[in-house]
Amino acid sequence: MKQLLNLITAAVVLATAGHGVAASSVDVNVAGSITPAACTPMLGSGGVVDHGKISAKDLSFNVPTALPVATLALRVDCVGSTLVAVKSRDNRAGSSAENPIARPNFGLGLVNGDKKIGWFLLKMSNGQADGVSRHLIESSNGLTWTDASHPDLVWQVGDMRALGGSGSDTAPLPVQSMTIDIQVETMLAQKQDLPYQAEFPIDGSATLEVIYL
Repeated sequence: MKQLLNLITAAVVLATAGHGVAASSVDVNVAGSITPAACTPMLGSGGVVDHGKISAKDLSFNVPTALPVATLALRVDCVGSTLVAVKSRDNRAGSSAENPIARPNFGLGLVNGDKKIGWFLLKMSNGQADGVSRHLIESSNGLTWTDASHPDLVWQVGDMRALGGSGSDTAPLPVQSMTIDIQVETMLAQKQDLPYQAEFPIDGSATLEVIYL
């Protein structure tokens, strides 16, 4: 699992002199912070959802086929209380076989170079911060957060998930240990769109990245 350990932002400041006289110099300011609290993410089952061999005869011909839902336990342990979130990334971007939508879910790879196998989506439930149940929140930029506590709410690809404070508070909560159940729902494209005469692999892959806020 990839971890983002620090964020350094550089700014170029243009200085101008008074009385309409242009300055003859500019400053470069480098800012940021180094966090002492490293966090380590872990996924149950090694992060693998293995559906085994699926017979082509069990696929629906003209509608997508849903595979059994799997649950993976996500745990993030930090050396101290830390403002932290988890961001998702699709490692098979552009291969989702869903009907065109604004933000597709995770792809399952391609077969024969251009045939899209299907897609999978992630949902979250049972969030706990240091052993206390907390509600889930989601953000696309790390600045504005919304409630994501409903268990059927899909975790959007590229967005961050974190745990909020008490009640309806949507501000991220510092944690030392965070645990969340992740539901993985996999759909295969309709059989008529797949080259099912030969065996091919299901090849979905996503990265869950620890982000320090």
